[in-house]
Amino acid sequence: MSIDHISISTPAAEYDKTLLFYENVLSTLGYKRLYTIDNKAAGFGHRYPAFWVGAANPSHNIILESRQHDRRSGNHIAFVAKSRTAVDEFYRVALINGAKDNGAPGFRPQYHRFYYGAFVIDADGNNIEAVNHFDWRTFIGWKSLATITTITALIVGVLITQQFT
Repeated sequence: MSIDHISISTPAAEYDKTLLFYENVLSTLGYKRLYTIDNKAAGFGHRYPAFWVGAANPSHNIILESRQHDRRSGNHIAFVAKSRTAVDEFYRVALINGAKDNGAPGFRPQYHRFYYGAFVIDADGNNIEAVNHFDWRTFIGWKSLATITTITALIVGVLITQQFT
């Protein structure tokens, strides 16, 4: 089962700051702002807006009102990263842009053997994660991959030569 989209809210006064944070941080994962609604909401994604940030009016949002003293929202959003390097870059850029550390990049074997993630808390208290479940380039390594490709090409070449001689 896949998640289609996720939305979070931020106080209207912090909306622009929150958008800038997500534009900078999510760009490390290839996400772009794809859609904006009247400067009240913005959708980010690759091909479609899968992650939304909305400006909330606290008088209409009981959850947001209760968060005024406690900045941790309890929301958790995990974004797919194409590589472990992208996870590392996500974490680095998030901290530069004001996020707080909630788990440095690294393996999380309690989830599964190849789970590599990083966690940060954004300005609104959301627990944001970038995760790579398996980076085959790191597992195999470029030298090993090049060696396997070369050997395969040589074997195929020999077989073709034998076929036509």
